[in-house]
Amino acid sequence: MSFRHLGFALLALLSLPIAARAERDAATIENEFLTVALKDGRVSLSSKVLKRLVVPALDLPAKLEGSAIRSCRDPIWGDGQELLLTHVTGWATSIRLFAEHPFAHLHTTAGNRTDKPALMNQAPLFSYDVDLGIPIEQIRTLGTGGLGGMQAEGSYSWSVVADPSSRHGVVAGCLTHETGVGAFFPRRLPGQERGRVSIRSDFGQFRVMPGKPRPIDTVVLGAFADARRGLEAYADAVARHYQIELKPTPGVYCTWYHSRGSDEANLAANTAFAAEHLKPFGLTVMQIDDEWQAILPRDFQHEGEIQTTGPIKVFVDANTNYPRGMAAAAENITTHGMVAGIWFMPFAGNFQNPYFDHKVFASNPDGTPFHDRRWSGTCLDLSHPKAQALVAETVRRIHGWGYRYFKLDGLHTGAPSKNIYVNTGYQEGSFADSRLHDPDSTHLAAYRRGLQIVRANAADTFILGCNVSQNMYSMGPAFGLVDAMRIGPDNGNAATGNWRQVVTGAWHGTNLYFLNGRVWHNDPDPVYVRPSIPLESARWMCSWLAVAGGMHSSSIQYAELPAERLDLLKRCLPSHNRPARPVDLLETNEPRIWLTGNQRLSVIGLFNWQDEAEEEIVYEMGRLGLDPDVRYAAFDYWREQFVEPFSGTLQQTLPGGTCRVLAVRPVADHPQVLSTSRHITQGLIDVVAETWDSTTRTLSGRSLVVAGDPYEIRIALPATGTWKISQATLDGKAVEPGTAKHLGVRVRFQPERTDLVDWQIRF
Repeated sequence: MSFRHLGFALLALLSLPIAARAERDAATIENEFLTVALKDGRVSLSSKVLKRLVVPALDLPAKLEGSAIRSCRDPIWGDGQELLLTHVTGWATSIRLFAEHPFAHLHTTAGNRTDKPALMNQAPLFSYDVDLGIPIEQIRTLGTGGLGGMQAEGSYSWSVVADPSSRHGVVAGCLTHETGVGAFFPRRLPGQERGRVSIRSDFGQFRVMPGKPRPIDTVVLGAFADARRGLEAYADAVARHYQIELKPTPGVYCTWYHSRGSDEANLAANTAFAAEHLKPFGLTVMQIDDEWQAILPRDFQHEGEIQTTGPIKVFVDANTNYPRGMAAAAENITTHGMVAGIWFMPFAGNFQNPYFDHKVFASNPDGTPFHDRRWSGTCLDLSHPKAQALVAETVRRIHGWGYRYFKLDGLHTGAPSKNIYVNTGYQEGSFADSRLHDPDSTHLAAYRRGLQIVRANAADTFILGCNVSQNMYSMGPAFGLVDAMRIGPDNGNAATGNWRQVVTGAWHGTNLYFLNGRVWHNDPDPVYVRPSIPLESARWMCSWLAVAGGMHSSSIQYAELPAERLDLLKRCLPSHNRPARPVDLLETNEPRIWLTGNQRLSVIGLFNWQDEAEEEIVYEMGRLGLDPDVRYAAFDYWREQFVEPFSGTLQQTLPGGTCRVLAVRPVADHPQVLSTSRHITQGLIDVVAETWDSTTRTLSGRSLVVAGDPYEIRIALPATGTWKISQATLDGKAVEPGTAKHLGVRVRFQPERTDLVDWQIRF
């Protein structure tokens, strides 16, 4: 029997209905969030937060053989309770609850009671019904494919079922990706007013030997009063499990979207310009993209159907555009105080190139190398020691040249799998029939092993994965092993004003917003500010990036930019490190409202996703996340004006293709900083302290400023009383005070140094 047929046979065995009874008539475990009950052979989950039975039935893929309750202890999650369910197939499902943790942990262990190895490429884990107390037509599901109804396409790694009105919802996600990737399929139950989500794990290949149970990954399941917070809690759980400590968010220059791999002279000129004009604002990395690498062997002809599918995949020597070599290019970057970055494909090769030993490649069923003709090339078999050694050698070489920022492209080839770009919702069959050297390694375990090898040989290097859109199998298994991830496809046509590409990074970044700053930094691809893109579109891209806190990248020869366009880049550097949330995530597939801030300031980003049609946004402040009973002062960043204080409801009209960024604070009985000119977030990244002394009528503070960059503080004034600035100082030096007008006053400083500076404004 073939590999595929054996897998199907086992899947059929595991799809038997759940037993009508278990060894116990009833069994219950609980914590402060959830109650998990087993009764008459059926598992259910009740939410203490929502005060309802949110999962009336959690069905396992085979008949129950027995159950037991016991205490458990996890090195990460601490003490808990476990409901252990054994199946007649020899499989087992463990459901665990831990104190102060809102999720149930569901562990599946595959068993084999036959006398032959069981082989499969996917396996069902469990399914769960969802009851939120509303008609099923009102239910919304959210997954990697976006927002939909209960019949939405499948999602990779996580899934949400929610009531968009109350935001109540059930969130499920793969806590681990050690063996496979979870696939989540929401469906409406025939003739019923509730839906069901079925979860299975896709492995590529998975072997269970007779009498040797093998663990599959852990899925977490929880119910939340706000499903958005549930997604954030899921990302926090992943970060806790993998003990993720994120490196600071870089600001990145990438050569690709204006000069492919660039060349030695132009890169040196751009580095010098960026070091002087953009480094003080937060640009830290100069990254060289594809086409820096030479063909090896030198007499190998990179021609024909196979060789032209994608880049040259030998990363040994520089092409003619870098005559002094890649080490010299890196040295030039670092001498300017910046980080040298480089692009390469660690997990792909070309089976026709004699540089590669065929043993390093994954294979087809007939033994030939597994090759993706579309772009990615021949996939390495990272279960093979020779492939592992090749990756380690490549990484050590490039790291030795001086590069401390890696952009790793074609990640899916490490699985190995097909390039199904642009991939969002679940697609069947992208593993095809690729085979690995080690029959006990799954495809996703091999991929993780490859990333671990990169990490081990470049421990001090910032790693950007690129990108999940080629195949979403590359997303979850990269958790804990990369510092950032390209979460969307290339957006190069945005540079010419193509509207759908202007917003494409924002759509992908919104859908995966909860991973940003928790699991990794989301990279939506560059913002474009060159004159070929309309000004409002450039502002839209820069504003979304700035408010959402995504990783900044740009791609242009900076000296070619007009001053006002270069200034746009300065205003979205650096990325802030505050939590940011799409407010209407569960209400529309293109969320229009973002909220971020700190204890001093709230920043509201408003975005019209239509390039021509006007958009009116009317939203209750309480639902937005602010106090509905408070009156707010506001400043509009792009219109550079104070906004009449408002309360209860936010109401704004945006012309097509535009955005608006409002800094808001509760109206006070004294002057307060409402906005600054330094950054689109208007004080979020630069104002580090602010105090009001009512005795001396002095507003004082500390700000991070850039030498030579005019710094304007916009101060909201109370509606009552007389307020006139008598003195203003920066670093103890007097500054010409501004004139108070209706709603506020502005004070403009000219910083002499890039540093934290103290300022005082006396009224």
